[in-house]
Amino acid sequence: MPSFASALVIRSVTLQRPPQPRVALLLPVALLLSVLVVPAATAQYPVGTADATFTDPDRGGRAVPCDLYYPALAAGAGQPVADPPPEGFAAVAFGHGYQIAAGNYAWIAQRLAALGCVVAAPRTAGELFPDHAAFGLDLAFVARALRDAGQDAGSAFFGRMGPRTLVMGHSMGGGSSFLAAAGDPSLTAVANLAAAETNPSAIAACGQIDRPALLFAGTSDCVTPPADHQIPMYEALTGWRTLVTLTGASHCQFNSYSFLCALGESCSPGISRQEQQDRVWLLLRPWARSVLFLDAAAAQEFQALLEAGNGFTYLQSGAPVGVTASAAGSQVEVEALPNPFRSTTLLRAAVAVAGPARLAIFDLRGRLVRTLVEGHLEAGPHVFRWDGKDARGREAPAGVYLARLGAGTGTARAALTLLR
Repeated sequence: MPSFASALVIRSVTLQRPPQPRVALLLPVALLLSVLVVPAATAQYPVGTADATFTDPDRGGRAVPCDLYYPALAAGAGQPVADPPPEGFAAVAFGHGYQIAAGNYAWIAQRLAALGCVVAAPRTAGELFPDHAAFGLDLAFVARALRDAGQDAGSAFFGRMGPRTLVMGHSMGGGSSFLAAAGDPSLTAVANLAAAETNPSAIAACGQIDRPALLFAGTSDCVTPPADHQIPMYEALTGWRTLVTLTGASHCQFNSYSFLCALGESCSPGISRQEQQDRVWLLLRPWARSVLFLDAAAAQEFQALLEAGNGFTYLQSGAPVGVTASAAGSQVEVEALPNPFRSTTLLRAAVAVAGPARLAIFDLRGRLVRTLVEGHLEAGPHVFRWDGKDARGREAPAGVYLARLGAGTGTARAALTLLR
């Protein structure tokens, strides 16, 4: 693998090295404390951007121009790269859909960069008859080049990249992300949006992938219907995989508006573009945190959100280490109605066997907010009320919370969305 300095040329802008920090002896105590208590899992970075070209010497010097997004000290083009968390930044390569510009996926690339990822979106494969295999190789190469830049003293990302990589894409780019992962076992995980069957076959490639995979599909997708595309891909995968089918989601609303994409889509979406993209991010964010930064709390959050099932259905095989997903018909169940809610929600808790039980509310950092019941529960369903307040009677801030029911027969969780 060539060094990042030889593999990447930044066009139009230059990524600056961040200035050496100065000791602020007069930093206010309150500000210092606020910096110290912010965990890495909740860090949000400003997003820097650049126009980058990767050059692959193993394929005759093939140039791979990309839109680049990265955690920065300030938002904007060519800004200095931010200091990473202890585990380093993750590398992400994102493939665009057929005849859709890479820039149409800035909505997801920017969110991933703010989370702590360096994201490259190749602009290759824009031809009328694109080479899917070459596009898959582009995605794999770019992901590796970003990862390895952390070892290159001449790179702006030197000392800032961790070892974990993700290949992603939409439609054609989604299918090509499977080609990339199948051809390079060093890539950590794969995720995609309405992935399309490719030539060579992405479905066949899935049989060679035993790493974490997250697939999104839409019930109103008539371009790549789930039954012909995402479901066979999910069934062919061999590792921990999850297929989320968003109710009312269309093919072209996974990207920002594209005239050519809209021209080829005859189905009408049942939800707005913003709602569709927000539902993707609701699940992708904790999943990415869990697989790219080994965040156990994020893995728990991802499972709880899946089990809540608001606006989607899902299939899943396997589970990440330390996470147990409750299933329909299990010995312990918990669900909330309404959800989301503004002031009060009712939690239905069911246990199959009488005995000691505890139902409690936690925030996403794992801190106890409120214990609703702790004691003996008879077998059968029970209903408890949470008024959105903590143990001291204070209103909990808006956000996502986890209701956890533990009993002798098992544990169940539900994600609760509190609106203010």
